[in-house]
Amino acid sequence: MRNIRLVTLMVLPCLAGCLNPDIVSTTVGGLYPVAPGNEQFVLVRLINQTTATLDVPIVYDDGSLPTFTFFVRGLSPGGRDTGLLLDWPIVRVAIGDLNNPYLPAVSALFPNGSSIAVAFGLPALQAGVDFNRGDTILFIFTEDSRSSAYIRVSPALIRGSTQTGPFSRGDPFLRLQILLESTGY
Repeated sequence: MRNIRLVTLMVLPCLAGCLNPDIVSTTVGGLYPVAPGNEQFVLVRLINQTTATLDVPIVYDDGSLPTFTFFVRGLSPGGRDTGLLLDWPIVRVAIGDLNNPYLPAVSALFPNGSSIAVAFGLPALQAGVDFNRGDTILFIFTEDSRSSAYIRVSPALIRGSTQTGPFSRGDPFLRLQILLESTGY
């Protein structure tokens, strides 16, 4: 049942014709919120600012066993991004292993054909400490010669409490919450 809901959470915004709210909001101004705000979700976004194509495992824990892993494959270089909308509650979120942040889990394929495995390098982000319900967690991948893998993963946060509007278009997170509730999820 949870997997059906997860797939619905990922696919529905695309089917509803929602554009990337961050891009639309910055280019046109205040059309869509960039974080779920008051809704029962956490948005995890990956932003690839490297020249490599990335395969990234997003691992999260909702308090049940086992933990869940969602693989993003072929994240294009040059500022491309994608996201995963998670149903609240979420206890921890990480790139790769939740308990071993130094285990390389991200695969990076560079234009010259070389590849490297990249570790997240930080402890898993924890609910109530690093993020809350309604927030957007950003994992930004940048090239960094100081890193042993030449790629650094930096977490950032958009607080849901900052997404109060007014917005000139419908809130996709609210619409999704209403749809899920009306269908019994």
